Amino acid sequence: MIKRLLAAAMMLCFGLVLGSCGPVAGFVSDHVPHWAGGEPNDVPPRPGAPGYDEFIAHQPNKDSATGGSAEKANAQTTPSGNPAAGDKAVVQGGLY
Repeated sequence: MIKRLLAAAMMLCFGLVLGSCGPVAGFVSDHVPHWAGGEPNDVPPRPGAPGYDEFIAHQPNKDSATGGSAEKANAQTTPSGNPAAGDKAVVQGGLY
């Protein structure tokens, strides 16, 4: 009886691990309730999900909110000894 219970538990765990990698995983993780560790109610929709375009349309424009600081940031000179921010030949910090 213990062998059967152990075998059933192992199959259940194997099925859960296998299911976490499949296409069902996104659906399941999106529908876990907040009290059980799921996403909070105020999370924005994912790209491609229904309501995403409407959510983006109501977001303020970053350039108008900062007063066009993106143009000012591009116009700033880089300190000597540091490569330009757009230089693809240089790795810019980070973990990797």
